[in-house]
Parts: sequence; structure tokens; C-alpha cells
Amino acid sequence: MASPPAPSRAVAHSLSQAPLPAVPVLNLWRWFWPTLWVLLLVGAGSFGGWALIWLTRIPPTPDCDRITPFHSARDMLYCAGAQARAGEANTLKQAVMLTVNWPRTDANYEAAQEVLKDASEQILVLANRWAQAGRLEDAVNLAGQIPPQTPLRRSAQALIYNWQSEWSRGRAIEADLRAALVKQDWAKARLHWQSFKALQTDYWLSSRSGFWQRQIQIEQQGSDQLITARQLAASGDPAEIQQAVNLARQINLGSQVWQQAEEEVDGWSQTLLKAGLDRWQAGDRQAALALVRGVPPSPHLHPEAADLLRLSQAQQLASTVSLDGPALKPRYGTMLNLMAAMAAVGQISEDSPFAQEGQRFLPDWQAQLEDLRRLKFADLLATPGRRTTYQLAMEQARQVELGRPRRLQGQTLIADWRLSLERLEDRPLVVEAQALARAGTIPALQAAIDQATQVKMGRPLRVEAQTLIAEWRQEIQVIQDRPQLEEAVALAKQGKLTAAIAAAQQIAPGRALYRRAQSLIQDWTATLQIAEDRPILDKAKDLAYGGKLTAAINLASQIGAGRALSGEAKAAIALWKVERDYIWSIWEAEGRPTPANPAPAPSSAPSE
Repeated sequence: MASPPAPSRAVAHSLSQAPLPAVPVLNLWRWFWPTLWVLLLVGAGSFGGWALIWLTRIPPTPDCDRITPFHSARDMLYCAGAQARAGEANTLKQAVMLTVNWPRTDANYEAAQEVLKDASEQILVLANRWAQAGRLEDAVNLAGQIPPQTPLRRSAQALIYNWQSEWSRGRAIEADLRAALVKQDWAKARLHWQSFKALQTDYWLSSRSGFWQRQIQIEQQGSDQLITARQLAASGDPAEIQQAVNLARQINLGSQVWQQAEEEVDGWSQTLLKAGLDRWQAGDRQAALALVRGVPPSPHLHPEAADLLRLSQAQQLASTVSLDGPALKPRYGTMLNLMAAMAAVGQISEDSPFAQEGQRFLPDWQAQLEDLRRLKFADLLATPGRRTTYQLAMEQARQVELGRPRRLQGQTLIADWRLSLERLEDRPLVVEAQALARAGTIPALQAAIDQATQVKMGRPLRVEAQTLIAEWRQEIQVIQDRPQLEEAVALAKQGKLTAAIAAAQQIAPGRALYRRAQSLIQDWTATLQIAEDRPILDKAKDLAYGGKLTAAINLASQIGAGRALSGEAKAAIALWKVERDYIWSIWEAEGRPTPANPAPAPSSAPSE
């Protein structure tokens, strides 16, 4: 390898012999004390700020649901006041418990006594309200929560004594009332009822008094019904016995009279069943079933009587099915009645004389039940109100074929659903037509009319569509004729009434603005007539004021009937004739000659 040239070696030597620059030494002690003072100041400021925040913050409120007498006095007083303000029974009891044993030496003793007094007063008010509502036991227990050493303890004990005394008197009155009602001594019962007025509690004055007033009426009404029923049953006629049973069963079940009536109803029912069996055996089956229809069920009936009663009840239940009518939608109650009727017939024993009669109705009831189930399912399908659901419902109802008992009802439902389906199909046409008509222009209204015309005759929305079409045609006529009418009005404002009338008369009869145009024409015609006739009438008045009554009458008569001033002219003419007749009568009395004819008089008679 060749050695480097001489000049390069010289430069390297000279660089190795040059002195290095001095590196500055960092003096840490010079920054120590400023940094220490800054840290001390920041720490002192932070501690002072934290202390200020701690001193000025709002202390947390205690949890009054868990407060006990072992908490601090401040917390107990706060919670006692809060619970007293709540005003509920439990919170008031808690407020009393927290303040009843407050030490007299405590600085907050007076405040605690105020809370205790307020809570005790509220307890008495609430307990009295409960007592007035009839909650005696709750009221006594609540009022007993007031501690013995408090000032309101005596008031609480006095209220409790009054309540208990009132209850004792009220219960004694009720016992006397019950005894009087058992004996059906209505006068004595009402006398005891009047005793409630001597009590002071709302519970007895209002609630119990009203109850016993209604009870007296119920018992007396039930007694009257039972007496009437006994009189009917005494005749022995099965029809009247049936009326007696129906009347007695109307007696209120909560009355004491019903206990007496129930035994007699059982006896009358046995008589009716025996009479029904006799008529059945005699061949009068319908009369037998009708006779036992109102008999209540009883476990003590003879088997044959029980079967007759079941058959009658089954027919009665099935008769309600026919009352639904074919036009009504199928109901669950109808199907339940049919099922109950079939179940009643099924309970009739096979060897019963009524079994054959009951089996005779079962096929029809079974067919009706099947049809009703199918139609009810179809009705449920149609409930959403959609095209598909209506079609499914109609397909389901078509399965009730000709000859089935519910065929007419099925066809009625199909017709109703078909109308709903057509209404559903045509509604978009009407809605779209209304949207087109909102623009209010003649092309838009004509397009709306064309759209609404698509609703065909016989469809449920046909009437609505035709009504809208008539309205839109009138709007088109208004748009077409309004410029002509506005031109006429403008001419009238310029005083050109004849031209205005001619312009308005161009609106043909039957058009939307025709009546408005005719009304304006009448007004303008009247204005023209007044302008023409007013000078004539004014001149006639001047003649009349000048004493020329006949001339005035003749001149005013030129205003023809039906003109605007004809009424005023006729009134003036009538007045002037009366005045002229009066003048002529004076002339006759004076012997002066009078005109033989009320024609215009010569100028030589100025006083006519």
C-alpha cells in the first residue's frame, strides 16, 4: 500500500498539536435555593387552598333512612325535621323517636322540642283522619306512639277514648238494627238508624249510616217481593209458581230475607219440575221445557227432573245463539253457549226419557259450532286490514257452504270484507287525486278529476270521489269566471254600472259564481234605479210641500213597482192621499166644490 503524500501528513501533525477549547462547568449550587423556595411556596399555597376548600364545603347530609339515636346531635335534628316534614306515619314515628329523649342541656334542645311537638300534632291529625275513615285500630296504634312525657299525650289518650266510645255505641246501634231487620220491624229499624246522627265520626255518620239505610231498603224490598211471590205460589197454578220463582230469585242475595226465600224457592222449583214432567209425559214437550226454564239448579233433584232441567237450560243457551243474527260478527260467547248447551245434553243419561230429545238438537248445534269456529278464524284473519288478509278471510268464509246453518252469516261477512277490500284498493286513487288538486290550477284540478273518476260506480268510495269531483269542478269554474266578475266589479267602482251589469251577466246559470254575480247585478241595478228615480221622487216631494198634492201623487206614480224606490214612493203617495182627502173634507164642510176625479187639478186650485 502506498504511503500518503507529504502535505497530508503535515496537516495531521499540526492538528494534533493544536490546544482543545475549554468546557464550561455547571454550577448546581447557584439554582438550589431558588428552586427550594419555589417548591415551598407552591406546597404552602396548595395546602392553603385545600384547607380553604375543606373549610368552606357543604357538609354531606346524613342518610335519614338509617339514622339512629347513636348518630350526632346535628344529624339527628336534621333527620327529625326532614321526617316530620314528610308527614307520613312511619316518618312521623321516626321523628318522635329521635327527639323524645333529647338532653335538656344540649344547645339544640328547644329546636328538638319544636320538631317533637310538630310531629306529635301531625300524628294526631293523621290518626284522627284514619279514625274518621273507619280505621280504628290503626288510628289507636298511631296515636299511642306519642310518648307519655310529651304535652300532647293527654290529647292523644282523650282522642283514643272518644274513638273507642264512639265505636262501642256504633256497634250497639248496628246490633239493634240487625235484630229489628230479622223481625222485619221496619219502623224500629229506622228508629235505630236515626241514632247514627248522635255520633260524631264521619265513618258512622256517613259510611255506616249510608250502608244501613241501603240495607233497610234492600230488606224491605226483598220482604215485599217474597210476600208477592208467596201470594202467586199460593194459587197453585204452574205459570204463577214460575212467576213466583223468578220474582223470589230477584231478591238481593246479601239480604236476610233471601235466607227465608231460598227454602221456599226450592219447594216451588220441585213443584214446577213435577208439573213439567207431567206435561212431558202428556206429550206437551215445549210447554214442559218452558215451564222449568226458570228453575235454578239443585243437587237434591230427582234424576228425571234434573235431566229435564238440563234439557231446558241447553235449549235456553242455544236460543241465545240465534239471537246473534246473521249480520253480526262471530263471538266467543256464542261458541261458549253452544258448547255449554252440548255439555248439558251430554250429561243426560242414555236411559232418560229426555235423551232422545236432547240428541235431536246435537247435530245442528255441532254444525253451528263448526261454522262459528271457521268464521271466527276468518274474522281474525281479516283483523289486520290488509289485501292479503281480506282475501284469506273470504276464502276461509267461503268454506261455509250452501245449506250450512251459518251460511248467511258467512256471506254477510264476505260482503263486508269485500267492501273493505275495495275501499282499501280505491283509497290510493282518492289520496292521489287530492294531492294533485292541492296545486289549485285548472290543469291540476282536471288531472285530479280524471284520477278520481277511476273510482267505479258501486264501489264504497264512489260517493266520496264524486263529491270531490263536484268540488273541483266548482273550483275550475271559479278560476275561469273570476276574471269576468272582477272586471265587472272594477267597472262598477268606476261608476260604469251598465257595463258592469252586462259583464256580470256573461256568467251563465249553474256556474259556481252565478249567485254572486246575480247578487251584484241586483245591487248595481238598484243603484241605477235609485239614480233614475230619486229626482222624480224629490220633485214630487217638492210639489207636495208646495201644496200640489195631486200633482205630487201623479208624478210619484211614475215610479213603477219592483223598482228600488217603489216602496218609498208608495208610502209617500199614501200619505199625500190622506192629506188631500182631509183637505177635501174641509172644503165639503165649507160648501166649497171639490174635484170629482183625483186627476191633476188646474193651476187655479193651489191648495190641492
